Amino acid sequence: MSKKWYYGLAILLVACSWIGNVWYYEANQLGRTVFLAHHVETSDREGHVFDLYYIEDKRADKTLSTIQIEGYPEQIVTPYPKYAEYQRQYLGKMMVNLNNPARGQGVAEELLKEPVLVREITALYSDGTSEQVDVGEIYIWPGTYNEVKPVEWTSGGSSSDHSGNNSAVIKRPLQLTAFSSKFLDIAEEGALQIYADISGQGPGTSYRPLPPESQMEQSGMPIQEIQLPAKMNQGDSFRISHQFNMPSREKSMQVYQLMLRTTFTEEGQGTWQEDTIIPYHPSPTDKEMTAYVRERRKGL
Repeated sequence: MSKKWYYGLAILLVACSWIGNVWYYEANQLGRTVFLAHHVETSDREGHVFDLYYIEDKRADKTLSTIQIEGYPEQIVTPYPKYAEYQRQYLGKMMVNLNNPARGQGVAEELLKEPVLVREITALYSDGTSEQVDVGEIYIWPGTYNEVKPVEWTSGGSSSDHSGNNSAVIKRPLQLTAFSSKFLDIAEEGALQIYADISGQGPGTSYRPLPPESQMEQSGMPIQEIQLPAKMNQGDSFRISHQFNMPSREKSMQVYQLMLRTTFTEEGQGTWQEDTIIPYHPSPTDKEMTAYVRERRKGL
């Protein structure tokens, strides 16, 4: 009788262990393709790209093949389905080039038009099905091209700590009059710091040359504190740097791409605008990915 009791207990323990393993496995599976929340500004001009990030289970029954954005028939989409690998999931991305032709000279009237706002894209899957998917907010500015810009961007770079910088040379006398972006609220919340190297400058004064590159990281002043308009002379240098510091896991699992627009006025020539890309792409740990998957399961 005692042996039967032991056998029964052993079978019960094995069954409980199996049920526990199944429960744990299911609790850490999404069950479908999930796109991250995007806050993206881009241009539809040829050569301008942005990334759409998504998560899929490693053992998914169907996987994302490609995506389509309505209204851009010449778009080029390059898939990276295993951009980053985790214990149970892949973080994938779709690199998108909307590939519209340029629209001639970059006059202010064209540049100042409101962008197209895209909230949904079409997702096409490996089993032949498709669906409309909410990806957040993608603002698409009309692309322009001009050959006589008074600002020449000379260098730029980014780091794995979500910082970066871009430098330019002023080719003709200008006044810097404004900074703008659809997503500047993230800077006001403190999750992003953006600096322009115009420190010590008052309205109408000339811009002093930049220090050596080795001395520059997040140099300059926060753009919210810069007094505008700021006079810039031919041959002056101009530098924008940034640093993301996401305050929570929820925020760190969102995608940002600001297109910081700097507005210049040139005497006798009108208004010019230059765009600086400021990107944030999530790079979660395995633990952070697991926590994100469990939170997303609750809403699926």
